[in-house]
Amino acid sequence: MDILIGYHRHLVEGLTLVILLNLLLPLVLRSSMLKRVTWTRIGYFAFWALWSMVAFSGLMVWIFAKQPMNLAIISMFTLLILLPILDIYRAIKLKKIWLLGDDGLGFNSLVVFIELLLTIGVTLLAIFGR
Repeated sequence: MDILIGYHRHLVEGLTLVILLNLLLPLVLRSSMLKRVTWTRIGYFAFWALWSMVAFSGLMVWIFAKQPMNLAIISMFTLLILLPILDIYRAIKLKKIWLLGDDGLGFNSLVVFIELLLTIGVTLLAIFGR
């Protein structure tokens, strides 16, 4: 069981790192629109890959641990649903913003910062909320 929890923890750390990179890379690549769009697309792929691994490993840990539903698990399930909704909204809105010729850095930073805060908040709740 400890191996599953450790695997899930490392995946959550990786997802948090990808979200942090999605926050910082557009600010670093401010000068080139092509580089920003390319790295944003790579960031989408990395986000979805790690999100699906975190979701699967978290469900496996919950099933094998036979834990009852508590606040930490309910918040993890809520985040499991909320993160993709925020990321899809960001992708659609950024495409519209880019087609209008704007860079959309403020909007991108706001949505990704919300994703980062939610992820860190639920992680801290899972660690200290027992």
